[in-house]
Amino acid sequence: MCGIAGYYLWEERPAPSLTKALELLRHRGPDAAQSWQAPTQHIGLAHTRLSILDLSEAAHQPFQLGSTWLAYNGEIYNFRSLIQEGHFSPRTRSDTEVILWAYQKWGESFVEKLEGMFAFALYDAERKTLLLARDPFGIKPLWAAVLKEGIFFASELKVLKSWLAGLQVRPEAVAEFLHLGFIPAPLSWYEGVYKVLPGELWRITPEGFSRHLYYDRTLLWSAPKAPLSYKEAVETVESELSRAVRDHLVSDVPVGLFLSGGTDSSLIAALAAAQGYALQAFAIGFSEATHNELPYAQAVAQHLGLSLEYEILSPQEALKLLPEMPRWYDEPFGDVSAIPTYLVSRLAARHVKVVLAGDGGDELYWGYGRYRWAARVAHMPLFWRVSASFLKLSPSSRYKRVGELLRLPTQGVVEHIFSQEQYGFSWKEVRQLLPEAQLPWQTPYTLPDDPSEAQAAWDFLHYLPDDLLTKVDRASMQHSLEVRVPFLDKRLVALAWQLPNAYKAPRPQKEIQYKPLLREILKKYLPPPLVERKKWGFTIPLAQWLRGPLKEWAFTYAEPQRLYRSYGISPVHVRRLWKRFEKGESYLATRLWLLAQVGAAADNYS
Repeated sequence: MCGIAGYYLWEERPAPSLTKALELLRHRGPDAAQSWQAPTQHIGLAHTRLSILDLSEAAHQPFQLGSTWLAYNGEIYNFRSLIQEGHFSPRTRSDTEVILWAYQKWGESFVEKLEGMFAFALYDAERKTLLLARDPFGIKPLWAAVLKEGIFFASELKVLKSWLAGLQVRPEAVAEFLHLGFIPAPLSWYEGVYKVLPGELWRITPEGFSRHLYYDRTLLWSAPKAPLSYKEAVETVESELSRAVRDHLVSDVPVGLFLSGGTDSSLIAALAAAQGYALQAFAIGFSEATHNELPYAQAVAQHLGLSLEYEILSPQEALKLLPEMPRWYDEPFGDVSAIPTYLVSRLAARHVKVVLAGDGGDELYWGYGRYRWAARVAHMPLFWRVSASFLKLSPSSRYKRVGELLRLPTQGVVEHIFSQEQYGFSWKEVRQLLPEAQLPWQTPYTLPDDPSEAQAAWDFLHYLPDDLLTKVDRASMQHSLEVRVPFLDKRLVALAWQLPNAYKAPRPQKEIQYKPLLREILKKYLPPPLVERKKWGFTIPLAQWLRGPLKEWAFTYAEPQRLYRSYGISPVHVRRLWKRFEKGESYLATRLWLLAQVGAAADNYS
């Protein structure tokens, strides 16, 4: 894992400071920091290295092979098979060099052969061409700013902000964030700055630039379902996930594991242990029993014979970290689990440089309640939808929340279900806060016909890369820790989308059994009480903390007049929201958290 930055200039202007980029990205790669500029200075590359494979100086970057240069962040797990296929003769043991060999052998289409997580900038001096690419599922970040004088790019937005003065906040960004809790790619908080899309390749030449998808994620659900019995599906997924775990363990430094005690991380741990890898595990607990999954992580670790390190997250510790969050993410970020993710990363980084994590399992094997809601809403009689207004009159926060969810908009239904299941603002509420907001943001992609599958596809396209993977990347890289995600192995992802939907639908038992197929595999390795239990989320007791230690912080940034001055957000509706929360409507805590993050952005990103 590393940090990259660079530029390609079409017009004469002072080159941006690569030294500054190296300083800003040093946390992503503390083992080496180097840069390269062409003699004409129309192109420059910067790289900070976290050494994982081939720890020698020979593998430092930017890496040169003939007339090609590379600055690259990530890991290519099939680099050894590419060496054999291409009959390469690399001088290092690094996957970095193999990328350049593959480009020289197969041209730009080589990127389709890569299996791993990556974001890279590859410059071909003979063709005066720069390629920017991001892995198929958005595991690794890549930002790019397009100006008339050139293109500027980096692993983190803070580099572009240091290079480009006068960036303006997009007017639509505040509304998008309040609705979804993140800014959907390719958009960003700023005009003219973009997130390179997962599976996208940019081609930059003296004549201009073009971009295209070398990997189209929507083709995953347009393929026919595999004719597998349930038993065959379980066996095939177990075999492929075991292979993916083994592939993700390739490293010249120790590898550990994030272990929450939930299905996904426990399965990764079990399959690694079954292959002889007793990984050091790391977990975060809470003093509040309603949110503390630590006893399950301890039980899983004990059963598998793993050593487990853990810490307890207190609201006082969270309060110390909140002022730092804007520096981690560079634009408003609404996921409250960013804080425990930061802490578990800090804990792991004291022991290892690499960990495995279970991200991707929920989206691929249906681990969220909103997939059930999508099916219910699609088949719900009109009478029940009309009755939603009466549910809002209930004294129960749970029924009020359901009432909000059932008040379906005429546009953006999938986005609405997501936002309400996440406790965010409905678009109607956004319009109350921001009367100038127009149509809600909607996915530009084609989704499956099945409502549950469509909701899962939306999460896979947007929530996974723009929220979950973003959270993990920024939180872990603050501590120079590489996080690998075996569930997002390219072959395993294709298999998951080919499975019949019936194999993923939750089982109606005493406690709803989400991801039944993964639980079926896990039963081979863990006793039933650790498998057949209620699903927990990796989150904090937000409502409780906002009424206690975090209240002053939250009100400072979600203060009605402050939000009105900064963004024109209606102070009347913000005051009303605070009063409702203080009277006991706990489900509004996330809405207040989002407003506080927007308020903090005015101090940090304007």
